[in-house]
Amino acid sequence: MLHSLDRQKKILENLSFDHVTSIHYLCRKTQFNESTVRRDIKLLEQEKKVIIVRGGVIPIKVNEVTPLLIENLKAKQSIAQYAANSINEKEKIIINGGTTCSLIPDYIEQKNITVLTNSFTVATKLINKNITDVIIPGGRIYSHNSLILSPFNFDTIKHFHASKFFLSCRSLNDVGLLEDDENLVKFVTSLLRISDEIILLIDNSKFYKNDGSFIICPLDKIDTVITDQSIAKLDFLKKYNLRTVITRN
Repeated sequence: MLHSLDRQKKILENLSFDHVTSIHYLCRKTQFNESTVRRDIKLLEQEKKVIIVRGGVIPIKVNEVTPLLIENLKAKQSIAQYAANSINEKEKIIINGGTTCSLIPDYIEQKNITVLTNSFTVATKLINKNITDVIIPGGRIYSHNSLILSPFNFDTIKHFHASKFFLSCRSLNDVGLLEDDENLVKFVTSLLRISDEIILLIDNSKFYKNDGSFIICPLDKIDTVITDQSIAKLDFLKKYNLRTVITRN
């Protein structure tokens, strides 16, 4: 009979970094029974080696939260910090993927919160801060942006309800919020329906651009915009009667 450490090593060897691995697959590949696999996965999660998600498990890369070169980093940090400070104890929130949103966990101090995210980076940061009530939808991991996406996965979280939904986008103009991935847009659009307050995090470099082929939503669907200091951008947002927060770097 294998020692638990040997079983866990074998489980880790059969996990994929680019998609969710099912319990059924692990049982078949390791020849362990389901209760043993689930028990060992729980131990691996406690050791922060995996994340348990709906439909299976994802391994955590050792360098998953290594800082990347982020354009306009100071502005995005200021925006993310303001967003994090607006989160209250016991809240259920959604944090979408994107560079600015991925910085929110760096400033979250509350421990007793529930977070739904489609960002592997966000989930990893939260778990490393001992925020364990983290929900990730099933799907494929896109390594270039650490997002977990599937055109069919909304059914798994459609009963979730969030008081706040933090999102960003590739660009913003009079048409609305733009993105370049159709599956991401479909998923984000579905999240709008289960959230009380839609909060857009966007730095000044993304205004007045057409970077993205798909519309997430028009601006009138947004409740609050958090952006960095820019009078010209503020005048643009006033047209839509949005609550606007201007941060200072």
